[in-house]
Amino acid sequence: MLAALFMVLPVGCSRDEGVSEPTTEPTADATAAADPGDFEALSGAEIPDSAESVDIFSVGDADTFPTYVATFTLPDEEEAAAFCASGDIGNYRAVSAGALTEEEHERHFIGDAELIDPIRCTSVKQGENVDRSAVFSFPEGERVSVWAVTEEIGW
Repeated sequence: MLAALFMVLPVGCSRDEGVSEPTTEPTADATAAADPGDFEALSGAEIPDSAESVDIFSVGDADTFPTYVATFTLPDEEEAAAFCASGDIGNYRAVSAGALTEEEHERHFIGDAELIDPIRCTSVKQGENVDRSAVFSFPEGERVSVWAVTEEIGW
């Protein structure tokens, strides 16, 4: 169901070493740029002040079940773990076998970005019908790349 809402987001920006950063270009399914406050209110997580290249956009019909995607970079792993903890998004864990499924790439708008030592956190807020998750990539010697999504879901 959710995968049908998203298209793969091609990533055209890459660093000299060939590692891709989170993109700031939404797909055709992304309806508009959104305020970080919208993302934070729905997810319960706070985007850290140290975040750079922050881009928030809404996907689909925000009037029915809003979905917000946030991409940004953080200075280190401590900030990434703090982001997950700020909204109780979930357990901060390494991705098993080091690879996400194609559906997870689509859901987070990761596109073709190469994930280095990926970690994720995910949860559904009980009683609020909100699904939240984040994926982190750790290029050596660089800022942590973050792709986060929060979606109100109907039961």
